Amino acid sequence: MHKRIILLVFLLLGIILTSGCTSPQSPATVSPETAMPTISSTVIPVTPNPTVTTSPGITFKPDSPQPVFGITTVQTTKIQVDNPYLEYFNVRKKTFDYSIPNCPIQNAFPAIAKDPEYGIKQLNPKLNTLTQDQYDLFLWKYTEGKAENTQIKTLQECAGAEGNPEWNFVEIRAILNPTNFRPANYTISQVVRSNGKIIAEFTSTQTLVIDKKITLTSYVPIKADEMDLFDTVGITYTRQ
Repeated sequence: MHKRIILLVFLLLGIILTSGCTSPQSPATVSPETAMPTISSTVIPVTPNPTVTTSPGITFKPDSPQPVFGITTVQTTKIQVDNPYLEYFNVRKKTFDYSIPNCPIQNAFPAIAKDPEYGIKQLNPKLNTLTQDQYDLFLWKYTEGKAENTQIKTLQECAGAEGNPEWNFVEIRAILNPTNFRPANYTISQVVRSNGKIIAEFTSTQTLVIDKKITLTSYVPIKADEMDLFDTVGITYTRQ
């Protein structure tokens, strides 16, 4: 009897202990998870500045030689507030890579080629200019390819003619960008020197308007044996 009581006591203790360990627990408070915003790193590509090749806006004739080095072009006018900006200025000696016989030049430009006083070696040097249209007409009428550095045509009237003196041309080209606020007339002079002395001055009058560029192109017939005497060209402006 006594043993049964002891067993019951141990059995009750076991039940009590078991129920205490397995009692339901309060659910744990779970903190809501805050998602951090995703920051995307944007890489902005750096594009290198392209290499810009400036161009004066001049189209040279096919097969024309590059400007010959050794000739100086200078702007001789004292800088004034309203002077046009000299954007481009180039002198190209020997527009043909060979010398042209005398007879075709006499036919094309008799007032020049038949003038005994024409030339740099004269006591009083004398030179004249041709316009772009006159020069283009010469190419069209007297060259096989209607272009520089193509063969000069064989003219019936030149058969057996003396070839000397031989000739070539100097091209003078300038681009002016006016800066005067009001339209105005300017006298523009291209001054040619030989051995430091002025031998010719080619003058034209132009009406200049701000930001309206003008191109001046002229061609000077030169005897082949005088080409090396054509030294420098300067440009001056005089407002009227």
